[in-house]
Amino acid sequence: MRVYVESFGCAQNHGEGSAIARDLAARGVAVAPTVDGVDAAVLVTCGVIGPTEARMVRRWEALGRTAPRVVVTGCLVPLRTAQFRGPLRERTTFVPIRDQATIPALLTDGAGGLPDAPPTPLPLAPAVAEEIVIAQGCTSGCAYCFSRLARGPIASVPIDAIASRAADAVARGVRELRLTGLDTAAWGFDRPTSGGLADVVRAVARVPGDFRIRVGMMSPQRLLGALDDYLSALAEPKVFRFLHLPVQSGSDRVLAAMRRGYTVTDFERVVASARTRFPELHLATDVIVGYPGETEEDHAATERLLDAVAPETVNVTRFSPRPGTPAARLAPVGPGVAKRRSRSLAVARQRTARRRLERWIGRTETARVLEYGPQGSAVARLDNYLPVVLPRRPPLGAELAVRVDGARSSYLIGRPASADD
Repeated sequence: MRVYVESFGCAQNHGEGSAIARDLAARGVAVAPTVDGVDAAVLVTCGVIGPTEARMVRRWEALGRTAPRVVVTGCLVPLRTAQFRGPLRERTTFVPIRDQATIPALLTDGAGGLPDAPPTPLPLAPAVAEEIVIAQGCTSGCAYCFSRLARGPIASVPIDAIASRAADAVARGVRELRLTGLDTAAWGFDRPTSGGLADVVRAVARVPGDFRIRVGMMSPQRLLGALDDYLSALAEPKVFRFLHLPVQSGSDRVLAAMRRGYTVTDFERVVASARTRFPELHLATDVIVGYPGETEEDHAATERLLDAVAPETVNVTRFSPRPGTPAARLAPVGPGVAKRRSRSLAVARQRTARRRLERWIGRTETARVLEYGPQGSAVARLDNYLPVVLPRRPPLGAELAVRVDGARSSYLIGRPASADD
């Protein structure tokens, strides 16, 4: 049996898709690199904004033109399955996120006699990086968030299971472990005697092997309560000095309307503490443009915040109302206004990020090669996870000294350092 698995959206979705593929391979299923000639396809969907939802439906239709059977899971199940219409629906199975572990059995039971004999695990293409989902759901109630509706309240994966998954990944040659969830800082809120995110990071860091850890997105209000402990864990030698801390707006009025649960000052306090501890910290943040009721002054406050804090990475998204969320009932900002503000923030993002990245020009730093790019290039990551584009391809996973020669708004340009540098 051959199955194709495709994931869209956030790191958590990709981690769940990878887990499905591994479980299929463990049952003797050939996980195909393309949809051509497969017996079934699995689609892990994202529904963060309206255009993405429409893209998921189109992708489902495209997969169904080739695959005899399609399994759909991810954030569009079960809230938006009515959008999947037509004859293909008869050949489609919808599986809720928290039931994804049943997908391999769903596909293989009765298929070619696979369950009647011990499965022979099949190898997957080796990966250098792998997502490890540490929790489902979150503890927040943001007024616009579709993912929270899809994934439900926080359900933390036990530390032992996370560490075991990490050890298995490292044994398979993985060199970057990405701890992921809707809000990684919320880990343990449903397990009050189990510790917090810092304990998860330390447990994974104790796994033997040559690898690095990147911790995924976390909310300011959850991190504030355990900030010192988490920053101590971030100092572990195997952990990238990287902080993904979405702010979403530079206006307290808009943050309150979003029900984010923190203020701009809270966000600034976390950033200041983290940069005091790690001056070369890589700060990534997210901003939503055109939230209902956002004024020109609110937008200007966001631009001022970005200019003052100067994150290395800023992800800008135009607000998109999602069915079932409180924000969907609010009067929208005009599309032309949102588009103009989005472009303005893009310019501000490039300006501030480049200012931070240009500080690295002329320095020689240790970096780990984690992916290959086009035209014979490679991408290596510094200790703080900043990407350095190299003109040639050292072995994936290799750690080497690189000389930084230039900077763009989202990455550095460098070359392997010679013995004379």
